[in-house]
Amino acid sequence: MTYHTTRPHKLITAILPKGRDQELVHRLVNELGINSVNINFARGLGRITPLRHRGVGETTEKAIVTVLIEEERADEVFEFIFYEADLNQPHGGLMFQQPLLANTMFKIPDIEEEE
Repeated sequence: MTYHTTRPHKLITAILPKGRDQELVHRLVNELGINSVNINFARGLGRITPLRHRGVGETTEKAIVTVLIEEERADEVFEFIFYEADLNQPHGGLMFQQPLLANTMFKIPDIEEEE
């Protein structure tokens, strides 16, 4: 079952060093009750990092955490991620949020248990 929502939402994207994603997602779900979190992985290299000076071709794996959240909670969740994922530290990663024009929410239908 799907339904279209007209409430304004934002998409928060955090690009983190690999390894900081699992605990962050666990805390978002358990402490803030958010169930619209995704994790993807990529390889990359920042412009000002110690690896950049070692030579071409050396990259590090990054975790990309995205959170779909209601607009009124976006700043609260953004700040939570910023501090809990150590983005306030040097080489901690980066994050941004953007408004969404529309989104589709999915709901798992209630199914009676078989006996």
